[in-house]
Amino acid sequence: MLEIIVAYYNNNNFEKLLPIFSENKITIYDKSNKYSNEQFKNIIKLENTGREGETYLRHIIENYDNLSDYTLFIQDDTNEHIKSYSFFYDITTKIICSKTLFYQYPTTWRKGGKIIKRTITNGYCNLHTLPSVFSIKETCTKFNIYIPKSYNTETCAFFIVHKDIIHKRSKEFYINIRLWLLDNEKNGFVLEHIWKLIFL
Repeated sequence: MLEIIVAYYNNNNFEKLLPIFSENKITIYDKSNKYSNEQFKNIIKLENTGREGETYLRHIIENYDNLSDYTLFIQDDTNEHIKSYSFFYDITTKIICSKTLFYQYPTTWRKGGKIIKRTITNGYCNLHTLPSVFSIKETCTKFNIYIPKSYNTETCAFFIVHKDIIHKRSKEFYINIRLWLLDNEKNGFVLEHIWKLIFL
């Protein structure tokens, strides 16, 4: 029913979170090509490109026709972004039980920090990590993604999504988003701010 996707590079703190999800399928995409832990059987080696967004998109593309009912996408550095693992688990359980189709988790930017949300107005976001201040608007226009006049979004791309929501967009859509992502390293930071728009 639930599959957990880990975008791994060099932080093993996610191993402290996963035991509470032990009854679920866990897939680790390893972009370091050096991850090894006998506790986890499903480890897929990948080239280190495209940040966590490429990992997430690759999973959707390659499993489009056999996705789990729910997929939980997380980065490896859970210690930096999740304040409470038990709270994270409880929220996930509630999402599934209530049949909520998409949820992006509130996260901290760094360990010990405050939960961060950003307000995007008219597609404008002034962050040095983005290609331009209107990158969000331009990307949404390019891929025909509806963008409201104003919306709030969480950072760091920890989210759970039902397969029915993923299937509302074609496999080709995700293929094209992945190609766009790989075209510019900074596009990964744009994607971080539009997952909510893609799935809602």
